[in-house]
Amino acid sequence: MVIFYKNYKRSERTLLSIQSVRHLFPELEINCLFLFDKKPSEYNDVLPQFSKLGVNIFFDKKTYNFGNPSAEGSKYNGFYFTEGVNKMHDICIKYDIRGKVLMVDEDHFFTTGDTIKFLLQHDFDLAVGKWTSPGPNRPPFEPNASIICVKPHNMVDIFPIPAREEYVEILWGWELIEKAKRLGRNIVQIPTRVEANFFGDGVHTNSIETIKEELTKHNIPYE
Repeated sequence: MVIFYKNYKRSERTLLSIQSVRHLFPELEINCLFLFDKKPSEYNDVLPQFSKLGVNIFFDKKTYNFGNPSAEGSKYNGFYFTEGVNKMHDICIKYDIRGKVLMVDEDHFFTTGDTIKFLLQHDFDLAVGKWTSPGPNRPPFEPNASIICVKPHNMVDIFPIPAREEYVEILWGWELIEKAKRLGRNIVQIPTRVEANFFGDGVHTNSIETIKEELTKHNIPYE
């Protein structure tokens, strides 16, 4: 399995999250997609830290920018999260990355490894956690957009997910989950990602200090 992080101008928390994976699963391949505004050199000052961790680095130009790098709880996250997974999926197809690919957002970290162990031990085309949006027209299941695991070559008729102004949980519920169901794909729910309950394997947070505190608590070294 390949771990694939997205990073848009949030390098410190991405590095912390990657270090949690590297400590718990030193053998896993880790990729990172850096989204830039004008040119890849915007990340020159942090690239050595990623290289030190053995991270495979990819670049692509940012498509959507509404002035908030995260857009947490906003309808704009239908653009932000969707852009990230679509570009990661494109890279997987371009470079013929086979098997499972865990696509994660910048501040998604792990402290016990139970989530990744589950994904390693089970077969599926698509694995999703559960989240709930505040919006209308909600689908039967709303996924946690900060973590999905796919077999890219088994999802080429579903990707790219259309990006639009919509709560991402609703957007992906219809455009990813329901489409995958109709096409008979094997979908599993990640048991350690149910709303804000991560069952001790990391926590839901947008705070760098909270990530550091959790890593320290679980004896996971970081720089």
